Amino acid sequence: MSHGISHPVNDPSLVSYHRPELLALMPQLEQAYDCWTLLNADGRGAAKEKYLHREPAEPQSAYASRLDRATYAPIYRDSIKSYAGLLSRFQLIDAPKSLQNSSDNVDLQGSSIQSFMNHVDELALRDGGTFVMVDMMPESSSDNFFDQMNDGRSPYFISVKRGDVINWNVSYERGRETVNQVTVRMLRSMPDPEGQFGSRVEPVYYVLTPGLVEMYVLRKEAASRWANVKVDEIRTTLPIVPIVWYGATTTRFAQGDMPMAGLADLSIQHYQMRSDLAELLHKCAMPVPVRKGAPIGPDGQPAPLVLGPNTAVDLSAEGGDFKFAEPSGMSIQRHQAEITHVEELMDRSSLNFLYGANVKTATEASLRASQVSSSVQSLVRNKTAAFGVLMRLWAWFSGEQSQITSESGLAMNDSLITKPVEASEIAQLVNLYSQELLSRRTVLDELQRGGVIDPDLVVEDEIRRIEEEHVEKQALMLEDAADRLEAGFGKVEELQPEAPSELDPEPPTKSANAKSEGDTPEKAQKAAEQAK
Repeated sequence: MSHGISHPVNDPSLVSYHRPELLALMPQLEQAYDCWTLLNADGRGAAKEKYLHREPAEPQSAYASRLDRATYAPIYRDSIKSYAGLLSRFQLIDAPKSLQNSSDNVDLQGSSIQSFMNHVDELALRDGGTFVMVDMMPESSSDNFFDQMNDGRSPYFISVKRGDVINWNVSYERGRETVNQVTVRMLRSMPDPEGQFGSRVEPVYYVLTPGLVEMYVLRKEAASRWANVKVDEIRTTLPIVPIVWYGATTTRFAQGDMPMAGLADLSIQHYQMRSDLAELLHKCAMPVPVRKGAPIGPDGQPAPLVLGPNTAVDLSAEGGDFKFAEPSGMSIQRHQAEITHVEELMDRSSLNFLYGANVKTATEASLRASQVSSSVQSLVRNKTAAFGVLMRLWAWFSGEQSQITSESGLAMNDSLITKPVEASEIAQLVNLYSQELLSRRTVLDELQRGGVIDPDLVVEDEIRRIEEEHVEKQALMLEDAADRLEAGFGKVEELQPEAPSELDPEPPTKSANAKSEGDTPEKAQKAAEQAK
């Protein structure tokens, strides 16, 4: 975190002066940074020795080997990424047109608005808060076509870590917070005067006040005397300081605790205990050969012990014995049980139980999820408030204040952690809807709350689309019925000329009727004779 900077931090006359509350928070910020980088911030395993100290009388080679064998589990970093993932689903509401056009590159470094805010969420969770600045690209005097095509001026975001805002001045008037001055420390790479291809990192201090940005560096005038040197200053038209605080636990400027500090402490303890267990297994897990009654050689020393599939051990006839001795006691089991206990404590501070890391009952998972949900809802409110200010600063820089409305900002779902809806519950909801005991909107709301439907889906728009599709389906059915009816009428008209000859035959003639009537008595008499 210090980056090798040795500037004074307690001299209020220097631009490098740090606020006392920030100095008190620096050890926690440094530990959180080490846990975030898996103890590899300044090189592979460079921070291991800060948390695994050398034991008294331990040889340096043994200590170095112990550090190499120790491994750090990334539970802390994975938990923060899981939390930040819950906050990554949002939508821009009534954003300025220039912000919409720059949504794929909001920081001039190729980061989209989603990836940039996800990074900011991670910093807010890790450090308890972070800062975001809004700046405008400077005007360019180039007049050729290529520069004009690649020099489109627009506002952009700058992510500033909590430890890099070293000083600030805030006033309160009628309960309203006003930021009067902020000092931001940034690092820039400078050519190394000792070599043509070398470079060195130099801290630069930006003092932000309403309408003015001043840039300072420190120069050493004597052995222990430093002086402020103003390098540049830029006038702006903003009546406020263009930097926004995004806190994890509070919206007060640069205030708030670190919500994941407890998990960082547990992760360090977990790392130390796993290192002790690995050292114990390394030294004691291998059985030790024990030989009694070894024959003495001509030099007065027992013969060397050689173990292998093709060797034998000579022992004296009386009292000779050979065996493998294993460490006794319960130290290894106790170490393992204690590590398991620490992992359970870490599990309660993270989201692992929601993803099946440990088998939990539905009731226990629901109770723990309610605690996490409370923290997430607080983060959602703080993130929404911070981004609302960022969007207005962006519009101020781009001259698009008229496009800002009272609804401008982020739209997020504050019910991001809920008990998932099971298949049986979905069937019950559908059954209640089919029996007209629940409305369509209620069913959709419950499915969305249970994670079945995308939380970004707008239920009102979905209901409107369903109704529109229903109207279209009814219109298609009516059109199809009309086509079938018209086809039936056409078929009847085709069959109409043939109908008189088939359906209405000519009436029989008189002679034919008389003949049929005359035949009837004769047939009856013949039938009676046959019956006799």
